[in-house]
Amino acid sequence: MKFKITRNGFVESLKTVQNIVPARSSLPVLQNVLLKAEGGRLELTASDIDMTVRTSAECETVEPGASTLPVKMLFSTMSKAPEGVVEVEIDENENATILAGSARFNLSGLPAKEYPALPGLNGAKTLETDCLSLKEMLRKTAFAAAADDTRRPLMGVLMRFRAGKFTMAATDGRRLALVEKEMEIADGEETDMVVPSRAALELERALAAVPAGGEGDDRVVIRAAGNQAAFAFGKTEVFSKLIEEAYPNYEQVIPRDLPNKATIDRALLANALERTSIVSVAASISTKFVFDNGVLNVSATSLDHGSAKDEVPVKYSGERLEVNFNPIYVLDALKSIDDDEVVFELKDGHHPGVLRCSIPYIYVIMPLHIS
Repeated sequence: MKFKITRNGFVESLKTVQNIVPARSSLPVLQNVLLKAEGGRLELTASDIDMTVRTSAECETVEPGASTLPVKMLFSTMSKAPEGVVEVEIDENENATILAGSARFNLSGLPAKEYPALPGLNGAKTLETDCLSLKEMLRKTAFAAAADDTRRPLMGVLMRFRAGKFTMAATDGRRLALVEKEMEIADGEETDMVVPSRAALELERALAAVPAGGEGDDRVVIRAAGNQAAFAFGKTEVFSKLIEEAYPNYEQVIPRDLPNKATIDRALLANALERTSIVSVAASISTKFVFDNGVLNVSATSLDHGSAKDEVPVKYSGERLEVNFNPIYVLDALKSIDDDEVVFELKDGHHPGVLRCSIPYIYVIMPLHIS
């Protein structure tokens, strides 16, 4: 096979797929990117078996064909190559010669036939939303999924399509992030899927690279069948295995009718938490929140490092209330919210608190019990 492609177009396409390539694999071909040149299009595919990312770029196809090349090495060489047109030729022994300006690279590949086939999605349920909404919903939830848990569903992000609503939720058992948007859902297309958090974060990253305003590029088509899902947008498609165990009933952990409500400047609270949490240690990171009339005092203490405190003006007229939270959990939520102000809803210092903003977003956080 032989094709010519702009260096920038090649690099951007490799950047889209290379993140999911595993550092080690029992299948050597998974260290490679699958390249298919045909017509005026170069298709690039990378996979770790559980997740696959496919994208494409315009090229001049001199000889159509398919092969695989080591993706990390290919990305590194193309990143250092001079701008302009790159010529790639791969012979029948999967040896690649790459010409870029005055530079010449030789890479050894593996046959395309060794690369795993894309997952089948026969009879898939099909839904559609816009890229920006999906990206923002992932940004507001995916960080709350568990990094490691014996309960596999907690290591994923729930996507629920029911009753005219698209709901996304993630929890690690100590916090819950939930966001909703109205969405047209055709009869028979209602479904739930639990997307592994790694795939959700990769999907968010890929969506962030979609240029705004491109014709047809602002929509994402979601297909789900069995234990597989695919998200197609722009020139990119992300495939993922789904977590098949049922997601826990998150509704039962959302507190209702919390009497104490404080309206707080989001940036001021974030800055205060970042300052005071410096003295905390990872093993026992905790910040005390003291809500009083018109002011929120935040403080942290460490036997080894000392103490820090700060105060933030708030709109609060309830009774004096003390509660301890993990400041990182609160900061994660504040960073995902775009409003200038947030509302902290509380019952007391022993029950979960809730952060809300102007959109249908709920962030539940468990308090820390300090002896």
